[in-house]
Amino acid sequence: MTTNMNRAAAPAAPAAHRPRPAAFVAAVVSLLLLACAVGLLASRPHARTIARRPLPAAWPATFAWTWDRDDDLRFLSPDVGVAAVQRSIELEGRETRVRANHGVLATQPAAFVLPVVHVDAFERWQPALDAAQEDALVRTIVDVAAQSRVGAVQVDFEALPSQRAFYRRVLARVRAQRPTTVVSITALASWCLADRWTSDLPVDDVVAMAFRLGHDARATRRAIDGLARWPASDCASTGIATDEGALRLPAHRTLFLFSPHPWTAAAWQSALASTASTS
Repeated sequence: MTTNMNRAAAPAAPAAHRPRPAAFVAAVVSLLLLACAVGLLASRPHARTIARRPLPAAWPATFAWTWDRDDDLRFLSPDVGVAAVQRSIELEGRETRVRANHGVLATQPAAFVLPVVHVDAFERWQPALDAAQEDALVRTIVDVAAQSRVGAVQVDFEALPSQRAFYRRVLARVRAQRPTTVVSITALASWCLADRWTSDLPVDDVVAMAFRLGHDARATRRAIDGLARWPASDCASTGIATDEGALRLPAHRTLFLFSPHPWTAAAWQSALASTASTS
């Protein structure tokens, strides 16, 4: 926040240099019109929206998210996908730390496993977001995508406004190197409500995360509850968590379910029942 400093009153302008009333009014009107125009432009959704490629026919309608832990998901039916973190990247200062998921994931042999690259670049870490970190992130995503049995990858990066240009460059380079790979990204709920900055990103799927909503969680949940669809049209998929209250969900193409604990068959059935009752 910028604090305005008190200033001494400026001396009155000599009479010869004071604006005439008519000119003064015209100047004020012009400034007001300019301010209104800027405000309207700023409030509009992103002007450019790219056409999303259709997801593959085999793309599941429902996914179980699993993070860096042991998870036995062999109880899932064949039509349910698994979105599993394969790599985690931390960007701190000029340092880049990449680590593999050390958990043991068990799935049916034919399960649709969507590999996830998770990125942390907290503001307190003051990430450089320089060429070296950009190269490392692109290389990691491309490597994970190349090993994906389903020809897809998901990137989980809660990019701050100051990090969006960096993220945009990363995704553009990934698309250039992996033009046929299906790229899914997670999105903060605010990106799909009022922010709407993801509309021209070179990705195929944007998953609005309707959970872990921060200090405005109650107000944000009220804003989401009962929406016919996300205001940002590119947010066609939705993610929810099992440990938060039921929420009436906007229409979605794909639903991702997150549990902070290892999944069990009972927990999965409970989560499905909860979403069915609020759809």
